[in-house]
Amino acid sequence: MELLREIGSALITQEAARGGVSLPLPEQEVVHDDTGWRTEFRDGLGTEQWNAQISLLTGRAAAQIMLTGGVGLLRTMPPPQQDAVARLRRIARALEIPWADHESYGEVIRRMDLKTSRHVAFLYEAASLMRGAAYTAFQGTPPEGAAARHAAVAAPYAHVTAPLRRLADRYATEICLALTAGKPVPDWVLQALPALPATMSRTLHHSNDVERACLDLVEAVLLKDRIGEDFDAVVVESGSDPSGAPDARRSGGTIQILDPAVLAKCSGQDLPLGEPVKVRLVEADPLTRRVRFAC
Repeated sequence: MELLREIGSALITQEAARGGVSLPLPEQEVVHDDTGWRTEFRDGLGTEQWNAQISLLTGRAAAQIMLTGGVGLLRTMPPPQQDAVARLRRIARALEIPWADHESYGEVIRRMDLKTSRHVAFLYEAASLMRGAAYTAFQGTPPEGAAARHAAVAAPYAHVTAPLRRLADRYATEICLALTAGKPVPDWVLQALPALPATMSRTLHHSNDVERACLDLVEAVLLKDRIGEDFDAVVVESGSDPSGAPDARRSGGTIQILDPAVLAKCSGQDLPLGEPVKVRLVEADPLTRRVRFAC
């Protein structure tokens, strides 16, 4: 464990130096104990962060093996658009979060404290910069530059550490095993490679939908007898642009309640991003898995 701490901490420092970003959003979990079912927000442990760095290191090594070998399956993500970064800067100003002109968004994210409501709101908004992740398959000429990189990792990267639960890892691992052994990549891997990016995109969307549906159902069951009650919440997404102008793409807002641990839509005008608010539960339907609040 001491060695894991040493290596993990060194890798976190290296990640920051090369411009990588890890988004430390609290994880929403369904928990069962002697009192029944509940939801809770869970922060990542230090050991989990260090272990994640070992996985990222493995993925970076695998990507280099495949790029050198001229065949592989990378996990890629484009850098954020400048207008998206500019919008996040406006949000930081609205939340009174310092962001110097010379600082990257990753440097600001690393300063955030999950115990501060405005920081949590900023992190939810920062997730908008980490879009467009995809799988890139290649045989022959490997991709170069930004096309071969994962922006959040700030390096070429591949998924290889979870072959029992993620299909892409099964094939990428076989490619690395063959290349490092000096053997031909198996035909069954090469034949499947071109279709894997589309398959992974479809199944990841389905997996995320199922996970969200499970959480929505538990939230609705926990709250179904509390319609009309008021709750203390924090606005983590607002339906207005930080400048105050309405944004037609962002109707309503999203609030976070700590007890019970719920993320839900909230109707109302002028929801103050990052601020504590009092909200009233207006709908909690287990049949539709819908929970809605009003402010």
